[in-house]
Amino acid sequence: MRPFTILPVFVLLWGVVMLVGLAQPARAALTCDVGATGESNEVLEVRLKACEEEIRRNQSQIDAKGREATSLQRDIAILDYRIKQAKLEIKTRDINILNLQNDIKAKNNTIGELGLKIERLHIYLSELLRKTNENDSISATETILTGRTVAEMFSDGGAFNSVHIKIQATLDEVRNVRAETEEARQIVEAKRQRESELKQVQVLEQQKASLLEREKNQTLTETKGEEAKYKKILAEKQQVVNEIRNRMLKLTGGGELRFGDALKLVRIPESQLGVRAAFILAILTQESGMNGIIGSNLGRCFYNTDWNNRSGTVMSDSQKPSFLALTTALGLNPNTTPVSCPIVSDGQYGGAMGPSQFMPTTWWDIDSERGYQKRIEKITGNVPASPFSNLDAFTGTALYLSDGLSGCRSVYKTQYSQEACAAAKYYAGGNWRKHMNGYGYSVADRAAEFQKDIDILDS
Repeated sequence: MRPFTILPVFVLLWGVVMLVGLAQPARAALTCDVGATGESNEVLEVRLKACEEEIRRNQSQIDAKGREATSLQRDIAILDYRIKQAKLEIKTRDINILNLQNDIKAKNNTIGELGLKIERLHIYLSELLRKTNENDSISATETILTGRTVAEMFSDGGAFNSVHIKIQATLDEVRNVRAETEEARQIVEAKRQRESELKQVQVLEQQKASLLEREKNQTLTETKGEEAKYKKILAEKQQVVNEIRNRMLKLTGGGELRFGDALKLVRIPESQLGVRAAFILAILTQESGMNGIIGSNLGRCFYNTDWNNRSGTVMSDSQKPSFLALTTALGLNPNTTPVSCPIVSDGQYGGAMGPSQFMPTTWWDIDSERGYQKRIEKITGNVPASPFSNLDAFTGTALYLSDGLSGCRSVYKTQYSQEACAAAKYYAGGNWRKHMNGYGYSVADRAAEFQKDIDILDS
């Protein structure tokens, strides 16, 4: 009898082992990586969680190494972890992009179904209208000649009214489906915009990962593994880093901001939109500054300062309602809130606000309910967003540039020309081509210089 009691136990254990064995490949497949084509959003979410956990563990390693005494070995290890972190971030964004693509595909299917529904409703509506026309075409004489009774005529009238009710209901349904379709299209457009932004962030992250790889290889080459040489190189580099980080930028109204602090601010929209921090700073120092000083040509007038133009004030009448609504929301006195004075060569009006020189209706037009304010709030979390806040203003600049870059990428191939194009759009709108060679390329050159400084800080 003993062998018979052992066998079921053996079979049970074998089954457990097989189940565990079958389960392990499934778990192993759901790592921080892009999986097979066509994975569902549920599977992608599991992958994202795996990425987040791996990023957390890797950051713990970086933090632990950072607490150790400075040495060549320690700093090389930190570079290795930072390189790994950059690659994990890239994988995370790849998964997010796939997630968005799935959403876009599903929404497009919904739009297709809604389109078919509208077609069916149109056919039904046409049939109802045909029946109405048939009823309308029957004359009173024809009704009498047919010999129908009064009761029958009233019965037809009821049917006729019923058709009219159905027509109205169908028209209402068409309107509702059209509104639903338009809403779905707007969601798709927003997701496509986010997908495009993530792809641009990927380009920047890949550039940073390459920079870290170069830094590691250069460090090993220059020091040849000798601690003394490394200490000397490190001391020289630290001096340069301190000079860059502490370089002062003067802001509107006499405030000052260190280069390192300004970089931290623009890194926030950079990480969300994929617009280079160097490019954002280049625009701020070019557009709002003189000799690299942010805001030195701003804030010298008020919106109602007398001026020789049709409105009789610095700010045009079309801008005033949005400006007054904004200052009310921010709790500011419009009469003492500084704006830019008109520049004779650029037109009769001023009224631009803050270090990024946003016009009130560009920031938020209260009539059309359009502008950058709501988009800025989603990135910074500041509600209401203020054009007089450095973070909000810099983020607004990044959004404006992001919109310009999306069109410039279809015209130009190199990053340099794309950014020159977007800078010209930022400066001149529809007349941007006239300002490519002057303003556009000067901003692109300045961005290249800023990038050298930022690379030193990053490394």
